Amino acid sequence: MAKRMRWFISGTGFGIGVAMWVRKRIKTRVEEVTPLAVTKATAESVMRFKDRLTDAVREARREAERTEVTLRKEMGLDSEGQAQVK
Repeated sequence: MAKRMRWFISGTGFGIGVAMWVRKRIKTRVEEVTPLAVTKATAESVMRFKDRLTDAVREARREAERTEVTLRKEMGLDSEGQAQVK
């Protein structure tokens, strides 16, 4: 009888623990899909994308300037595109 009681109490405790855990997980998931949460997540994602795009454009412009300077030196042109007289 004591063995059955121990297993019953252990099972009940485990069941209550799992039920509480499941309830918490469901509550968290429901909060993630509310219109406000979805809007906030979307706005944050757009801002991160904008920042990455801005950085990429800035780096591309820097690299284009470096390439232009290198090509002008190789071709013997001044900053206005005129051939330098030697």
